[in-house]
Amino acid sequence: MTFQEGLNQLDKTNKIITDANKLIADVNLNTFLFTLSWWAALAMLLVPWILWAFFRKKESSARLLFAAFITMIISTTIDGLGVDFGKWAYPVKVIPIPTISYSFRYGIVPVAIMFLIQFKPNINPIVKAVLFGGFGAFVGMPIMSILHLYKKIDWAYTYSFFILVLLYLIAHWFSRRSSFEKIVKE
Repeated sequence: MTFQEGLNQLDKTNKIITDANKLIADVNLNTFLFTLSWWAALAMLLVPWILWAFFRKKESSARLLFAAFITMIISTTIDGLGVDFGKWAYPVKVIPIPTISYSFRYGIVPVAIMFLIQFKPNINPIVKAVLFGGFGAFVGMPIMSILHLYKKIDWAYTYSFFILVLLYLIAHWFSRRSSFEKIVKE
């Protein structure tokens, strides 16, 4: 295949992907919007942040948000790869954009991690990571599956357990950095 043939093939492929993405958005808007599953996904996106706004350790807000944003970046990347390689899918979404679930990756996961980081900070982070991973993978994800918010295709909850454990440990590590110093004029 020549370079130009490769570009032409990519144009055809991108058209197929675009058409599939439009179909996914159409199904979400015209079939799933305002269903129980959609409302559950909306709650997963909004309620954790509302709770965090009231119950966060206010003196540590920036540090906790930093850990949450690291969590979102890493989990969104992993999520995109998993969907792209056909390992899992998100049938019902609040935001009808193909690929990731904003409810899970931008709501439940980062806020749960922030609460765990601030709650009993002297507990071993590995213990918290295992609890977070176990609950997320073996309780949360099956519930999401029942609500049609998550569909396992070629994946095991055990894999998710290890990813969630690692995700928590990375966020915890970033939350403990001592490089948070004010930027002042020199």
